[in-house]
Amino acid sequence: MLEQQLKKWQAVYDVIVVGFGGAGATAARFAADNGAKVLLIDSAQEGHEGGNTRYCGQLIMSGSEPDKIKQYFVNLTKPMNYDEEMVDVYTRELAQMKDYLKKYLDVEPVSVREMIDKQPQKFAGLQSMTPEYPELAGAEDFDFLLVHEGYSDAALWKTLRQQVVKRTDKIDVWFDAPALHLIKANDDRTIAGVQIERAGQKVNVKAKSGVVLTSGGFENNKDKVQNYVGEPFIGPVGTIYNKGIGIDLAIEAGADLWHMQATSGSMTLLHFDEGQRAPLFAGPALNNGSILRIGDDGTRYHREDEVARHGYWYNHGLWRAPQTQEHPYLVFDQTQFNELNKDDYYQAVTNRAIKAASLVDLADKITVSKENLQQTITRFNESVAAGNDPEFHRDIKTMRAFDDGPYYAVPLSQGMLNTQGGPRRNARAEVVDLAGEPIPHLYAAGELGSIWNGQYQGGGDISDCLIFGKIAGENAAQVKEAVISEQQTSEVPVDSSALGQSDMQAAVYSTKKNQFIGKSTIGMGDELIVRITVDEQQNLQDIEVLKQEESADYGLKALKELPKEMIRQNTIEVDAVSGASNTSRALKAAVKDALSKITKS
Repeated sequence: MLEQQLKKWQAVYDVIVVGFGGAGATAARFAADNGAKVLLIDSAQEGHEGGNTRYCGQLIMSGSEPDKIKQYFVNLTKPMNYDEEMVDVYTRELAQMKDYLKKYLDVEPVSVREMIDKQPQKFAGLQSMTPEYPELAGAEDFDFLLVHEGYSDAALWKTLRQQVVKRTDKIDVWFDAPALHLIKANDDRTIAGVQIERAGQKVNVKAKSGVVLTSGGFENNKDKVQNYVGEPFIGPVGTIYNKGIGIDLAIEAGADLWHMQATSGSMTLLHFDEGQRAPLFAGPALNNGSILRIGDDGTRYHREDEVARHGYWYNHGLWRAPQTQEHPYLVFDQTQFNELNKDDYYQAVTNRAIKAASLVDLADKITVSKENLQQTITRFNESVAAGNDPEFHRDIKTMRAFDDGPYYAVPLSQGMLNTQGGPRRNARAEVVDLAGEPIPHLYAAGELGSIWNGQYQGGGDISDCLIFGKIAGENAAQVKEAVISEQQTSEVPVDSSALGQSDMQAAVYSTKKNQFIGKSTIGMGDELIVRITVDEQQNLQDIEVLKQEESADYGLKALKELPKEMIRQNTIEVDAVSGASNTSRALKAAVKDALSKITKS
């Protein structure tokens, strides 16, 4: 819609940032630091913002020499085309990433290469990723950086979020406020503002200097996955809020699109329903023994023990995202079942198992070809006897012949970390049109139109969020000349009373006698606050979780189960909930903090 079609603006800001993840937090912070009054919106409810930055490994791609890290990036991208100017800016900043973290995030960066040397056991899981493509020229300059000696714990996300919290005088935040449309100025080209859904109302908000799109990808949009990636459905391992709204907004503005087929982290996981977050679940017992995976026709479709590179499989000299199966299954025998069932972790698999006395019965139950399934197991057993897997070249040491039954099948689903396609942008983070010309006042950063388009190296998207988020925020904040037209619309100043205050306000929690407040910031979310109640002997009577921003699956399970166990045992030293170790630690720390205040009261 055009500005002249509006009766009035309900609010006016200098910059609007659409999407509160790593790129959005960065863009908002740097726009504010450059004098802008910023509105940062997110479609997620408070406590669920953060995009994929919140759920990722917190690994930041870096280098030390611009020429070498550029060489590595270009070799990763080949044979795909790339924007030379963008790559120059990106790789130059990769080589300065240590200074970036020190200067802008006030942290002492941790080198993963150095930590692997010092603590090989603790960081063994990162060894094969540091770098992921060691055979490529320039790879020797690659390193991961962390904001502390830990990963997969939301530490980077909490650091980025805290930069927004520090600037709440300059940044207003609206949660549960999806962007609906971009609003063009009267020249039918310049982006003048955003129509936002706020408390069930459509609100037109003017952006005098710029709009930054940082709303992530489209992992949780089945239609877009089918149209752009060409797969039936690949669900999100990260946030469930990435539904592709940024792509719709960009198209509405006349933007060109790029890298639409590019994805990262494709993986086969335990089955999950459409719209849910995929349960990240893996382990060596799923690739060792009398166990294999079958596709929709009942045959094996890949090497089960293959080591992927961020979801990419080796394909005749290149690494590419694999084609997926619509209804894959994990199939194993009674011996494997017994081994899995001994471990509490793998009971998530055995609890879902479909059991049948014979392979014919199992094929019937999971609706695959009886002949194909029988032949698949026969060929697998013959490979074990021959000491060689001619079909997929799986390491024979990981293979054991299937016994005579019963047999089991567990439904699987395909998940992915993120998509990388979106509006094409230039080195100034400006969104460009089909002619390659910048669309005035429109910017983008992060996984929405990521720079990545070839073989993906872990940590690359996070670095995109930091590098182009900064560039987008700074450029969006620059004061622009107003678009003059004969018909001007009315403006109103930012009026918190009319639209509600910024949602990021410090809450005040009340206490009664023998009640105490405790806080922790070591979980997957930014802050976990509890209120405990004790009796006269200081025994735990109640633990209330007043605020939390943990994951909706295992995190919520821990927050529900652990307080009961702490009260029952009258101690915080209880077993963590499997799959929610970070949340468990955070809850214990918050309760400990509350308990420490008893003697002070």
